[in-house]
Amino acid sequence: MLLGVGTTFGPSFRRLAWTSAVVVPLQLELDESRWELGAFRFASAQSVPGYPLATIRAANPYWGLTAMRRWQVLHRGRMKLYLGFGANYRTEVDYLEPTRWNFAWLIAVRCDLDRHGHVLELGVRHWSDAWIKEPNRGQNLLALSFGF
Repeated sequence: MLLGVGTTFGPSFRRLAWTSAVVVPLQLELDESRWELGAFRFASAQSVPGYPLATIRAANPYWGLTAMRRWQVLHRGRMKLYLGFGANYRTEVDYLEPTRWNFAWLIAVRCDLDRHGHVLELGVRHWSDAWIKEPNRGQNLLALSFGF
């Protein structure tokens, strides 16, 4: 099980911009981290990338749920690199995504802290409907999680 804290970001005029949200992820891993079930609480509102929150609100606080297959693609000492792909459900439709169901992908770096299964993981995630319905802006998040 992993519990963490993170934030959101998005593209803005040829650069990445923070969108001011606090994200609290809770992930349950199964079968030696091959599968993941996750609940993500977006605890604060998000702004449109590149604009202050007071100007244009992109999303209100909401919940996101994921089911994902993860692959460990690199293992060097205590460090591991994971790639993941799966599905995501959002409890709201907003400026970022016009659909509740989305595809989800993950790139994560994990460090084993000790022999008791404690880990630290830094993950970048993207949720998108892959242009099923326009506009497809997507949801991006960066999270640091502690596993126990």
